This record gives sequence, structure tokens and C-alpha cells, in this order.
Amino acid sequence: MNLTPRKWLLIGVGAYLLFVLVTLPATLLSRQLAKHGVRSAGVSGSVWHGQVTGLQAGVLNLGNAEWRMRFLPLLTGKLAADVKLTQANGFAQARVSAALTGRIALTDVSASLPLQSLVGSGGLPGGWVGTAQAKFSELVLKDNWPVSAQGTLDIVDLTGPAGQPNNIGAYRLQFPAPNAVADTLTGALEDLDGAVIDVTGTLKFAADRSYELNTLVAARNTTPTNIAESMQVLGPPDAQGRRPLSVSGTM
Repeated sequence: MNLTPRKWLLIGVGAYLLFVLVTLPATLLSRQLAKHGVRSAGVSGSVWHGQVTGLQAGVLNLGNAEWRMRFLPLLTGKLAADVKLTQANGFAQARVSAALTGRIALTDVSASLPLQSLVGSGGLPGGWVGTAQAKFSELVLKDNWPVSAQGTLDIVDLTGPAGQPNNIGAYRLQFPAPNAVADTLTGALEDLDGAVIDVTGTLKFAADRSYELNTLVAARNTTPTNIAESMQVLGPPDAQGRRPLSVSGTM
């Protein structure tokens, strides 16, 4: 094989980067994360292949994490790693790629996590609980804001409120939704088999970091009485018995 000087240079640079990553302790990475409010109880391994225990980002207790860096993306100026997060009651795993532009791409995402672990120690308003199950072939973030997605997010065994809990079933967000507007990431919301509330709607993430949830909800014969009565505060139903529920804001 005839190698040009340029190819020899690339091989040399790649070998050096590999040596650095394999030998640098993972504690260096944890120190950088600590500057952004991400802390851990313990760190082991190297920057190339490491583990952390008791990972915490702000109020979120994320559990334990393990990562293994990938070599070839380094030659194109990207950091990429296979990452797995484990908790007592859940897990999440994905291939993560980060560019200098602030773009983070997650591929082959698979996760099953308690909702409480995603919203912090205070939990959801009203004491609602459930499990988030994600399956994404791709999820792209720009400056920590979702800009593109291909996959589904299911909320299963949604149960509440705390004072009079009822299991109201499972619901799905599918990305992208049909006929999505340009510069807006839109997911289609629907109820799944066994859900006791009829739900249809959309969740939109705009480029200006605003979000908007628009839904129509309706009680069914299986809807618990206390849940059906609480839905009346949304206003009078339409001809199909549906009431509008909307939430919007900016992050």
C-alpha cells in the first residue's frame, strides 16, 4: 500500500489522539462537567472508557453512567461515544456525537426511565408518576434545544394525582408529526390502547426556544370519576365531547 505524506500525518495524529484518550484519567472529564453543574459521587477509568456513579445534573439524579469513545469521528473534529445510563428502575443508552458548533446528535436511542428522574426530586405537579420509554433513530440538539427527531416517546402507567391516584394508561409522542412547519420540530400526541382518556394533539419546539402543546381531551366510559370531573375546568366540550388543553412557554 502506497501511503502519501498526508496519510502518514493523519495516521500519526490519530495514533497520538488515541494514546491521549486511552491514558487520560476520567477525572479530567468530570471536572469539566462540574463546571456546567454536572457532578458525580465517583469516577473511574479513562477519558476513552470510563464510568461514573451517582451522576447528578442540577436537581436530576441520573444514576450511573458508562461511556466508550469512538476513534474515527475524532479525525473529523467530532467527539463521539457510546453511552449507557443505569438507574435502580431504568436505563438509557445512545451513541452521542458532539460538534464544535454546539450540535449534539444522539442515534440509536433506547430508554426506559421513571418520570420523576426526568423532572427532578420535586416530581410532577400533583404527584403524578409514570415511566418514559423512548425509541429514537436520531435526536438532534442545538445549544441544548431539540431541533430534529425521528422516533417515539411513550409515557406508560401514568398514575395520579397523589391524593386519589388512578392509572390512566399510556400516551405517545411521535416525531416528526405529519405536515410539520419549517423551523419547527413537531410531534404528534395520541393515546395508546387501554388509555382511559382520549387524547389527540401536537407538541412543537420552535427555533426561538419556545414550545407549544395543543391537545383535545375527552373522557371515556372508563375514565375515573375524579379525573372526568377535573376535566370540566377546561371548559365546555365540543360536539365530540372534547375539550381543549394548551400549554406554551419559552426556555
